[in-house]
Amino acid sequence: MKKFFNLTTLYFAAAVIALGAFFIPFAVDQYNLRTQGIHYFTDDMENYHNNAHPIEDVYTIDIDLTDLESNKEKVLFDDGENQIYVSKVIAHQSNEYELFFKSSGNFSTDGATIVSGVEHKHTLDGLQSTFQAEAEAAYSGDTYPLSPLDYSGLSYSETDEFAFHLKLPDEVLSDIEEEGIIEVAVANLYLTIWAKK
Repeated sequence: MKKFFNLTTLYFAAAVIALGAFFIPFAVDQYNLRTQGIHYFTDDMENYHNNAHPIEDVYTIDIDLTDLESNKEKVLFDDGENQIYVSKVIAHQSNEYELFFKSSGNFSTDGATIVSGVEHKHTLDGLQSTFQAEAEAAYSGDTYPLSPLDYSGLSYSETDEFAFHLKLPDEVLSDIEEEGIIEVAVANLYLTIWAKK
């Protein structure tokens, strides 16, 4: 009876060790993935390929300049996995605006993707983020360029942010104050991919 107990204990301990050896690294990876988001892949070039390329399409969104708060969370891009939406619109003086967009990516243990106005690629110096998007506003048949304002790299999440500055000519201000809606077109978005080797 004592021998049987010792053998059973030995087999049980071996099974626990084997399962632990398998599940503990998996659990650690899952924890790191959940807490770090896409940033988890940016530091692991040994196990993941990184590739970034431009998206050819132009995406448009209506921005209401008379009710800036109403623009929050309007969707510019959505492919079912990645999304870009307005995070805020700020007015500076009567004819100058800042438009902020937030990109939300997708990740799993197999890799990650994000579509953004910012290109993220690995260089010998680590992850490099570059503002690539271009934008213009259309109103009443005329177009007005938006200039790149600011952007963030990927941090401990699955998001980044990029922003444009818009300055409208004084002669359209009275019309815009009545109608309020301009159409903003954003081009040269980038898809960045991290895929398991």
